[in-house]
Amino acid sequence: MVPADLLFRSVFSTFRSLTTPVVIGLVAGGVLLVALSFLATADWLRLSATRHLAADAAAAAALAAAKSPEAADAAAIAAAEAVMAGADIVVTTERGSARSGPSGLAFAAGPGEVTRAVVSTSARSLLGTPIGLGQRAVTASAMATRAGVASLTERTTAVPELPAVPAAIEARLFGPAGALTADERALLGRAVFRVADLVAELGRTLSTRDGRADGGVAAVAGASFKPSELLAALGALYRDDAKSSSEAAGVLAAIDRLAGAGAAEETALPLAGVISLGGSAADLTLAAPIRPLEFVQAVMRARLAQSAAAIELKSPVTGIDAVALTLKSESTAAAVLIGGEDGLVGIPAIRIDARFTISGLAIPGIEVLELPLQVTLNSGDARIRRISCNASGPEITVVGRPVRASVALAAETAASPAGASDYVRLLAADGLTAWAKGRSSFADDPPVELVFRPGSGDTVASLRTPIDFGNRLERLAAETQVLVSLEGAARDVMSEGGVRDEVARLIAGSIRPIGAVLSSVFATFGIVPGKMDVVAAGAACNTATLLGEAK
Repeated sequence: MVPADLLFRSVFSTFRSLTTPVVIGLVAGGVLLVALSFLATADWLRLSATRHLAADAAAAAALAAAKSPEAADAAAIAAAEAVMAGADIVVTTERGSARSGPSGLAFAAGPGEVTRAVVSTSARSLLGTPIGLGQRAVTASAMATRAGVASLTERTTAVPELPAVPAAIEARLFGPAGALTADERALLGRAVFRVADLVAELGRTLSTRDGRADGGVAAVAGASFKPSELLAALGALYRDDAKSSSEAAGVLAAIDRLAGAGAAEETALPLAGVISLGGSAADLTLAAPIRPLEFVQAVMRARLAQSAAAIELKSPVTGIDAVALTLKSESTAAAVLIGGEDGLVGIPAIRIDARFTISGLAIPGIEVLELPLQVTLNSGDARIRRISCNASGPEITVVGRPVRASVALAAETAASPAGASDYVRLLAADGLTAWAKGRSSFADDPPVELVFRPGSGDTVASLRTPIDFGNRLERLAAETQVLVSLEGAARDVMSEGGVRDEVARLIAGSIRPIGAVLSSVFATFGIVPGKMDVVAAGAACNTATLLGEAK
């Protein structure tokens, strides 16, 4: 007999031996077990849903209370009731601080900027009803702290010493007709506009260009624009005033010429590299009035981050026959910020490769020296470290550094003496070869912490560490090492020491005109090494950040 048959016979014989009442009891027990399982599952699902809803209500209540500390209880109750959709709840709030504990954040009642909201409600229990436990208490809590949005503006402007320098750079970046006159530069440095107005105009540009229905702050903040589009939007802000004001008409004429100068290649620039918008439409009013010249300079710096610009100048200043410049920005940094903590404004790092052609060498057969310099401007920046929202009003803590600079003879990797790649060849003719090396830089400064209180009129502070760039060039000239090689007939023309002295004399004598060219390049982009003014025009404590469940 097979095992399966044995098993079947055994089970069948067992059930045959059961009496009818026993069978009925087993069936009833099974039905009861299924019913209890169903009720338990329903209770668990209902309890779980209530807990999730209570947690959402607590988070909403904490955020609402943090945003409205003057009416925290009322705001919390309204927010929680909206989430719980008519359920019976009890909402309590209290102020204090949050500290890190072994199991997460721990709330401590008392002084502090943290708001804790506790939402209590109940969930119905079908299993508990027969024994008088039909309602189970559910409690959830959350913590939030008041947060804000602030405005920062980088503001450093200077007047170029040599008009030919900004004219050549602007023509290269904006097009052949894109060079500002000295009067136009002064005019653009006096006029002001509001960020909110510019954003609204750029929203209209987006709607027209892309056929977007949404031209709001979020759409503008994430969009890219050609420089001509940015300048056209800026010019539109002065079009109405230009009908009755000669100064506004002058501003409009200069901006329109820049916008329509006809640059050969226009790359769209992310607006976030010029103006960073992290707030709502209402927050745009926080920004300090911006000068058109500052906006143009920010556009130019953003343009350099897209691609290098090569400029050649003929006799820009007495003592320099010609100079070839290659300008490149390694990153972007918004000149205006409207946003929250960790937001950044500043001046990006810029590298300038320059080759100066200088005549006047008193070496037989060689009259011209080509001096290659590499100038590096380290980024100047200001970052919002904290926006404090307290009873006395908002405070903005900013950490930043001014622009630093270094200058060096641009080294070559070929034709250097004895394989020394840090030397650059200055002269090479008729058996005479001269190499040189030199570097002069400023040490980086530790970050400076600034605290702004916009409500009390404390809006402007400077990140300044004095730098005399001319002094850097003088040190470079004084410390430059020159190596000379004479071969063949060149030995009878001049001694090695004579060549070294003559090269050193010409470099030292060219420091002032070289400094005038380079400082004019800096000023064209609104940069002064060692300086950066920061304007914090306003802050609004209109948001809150959820910290999590209070342990």
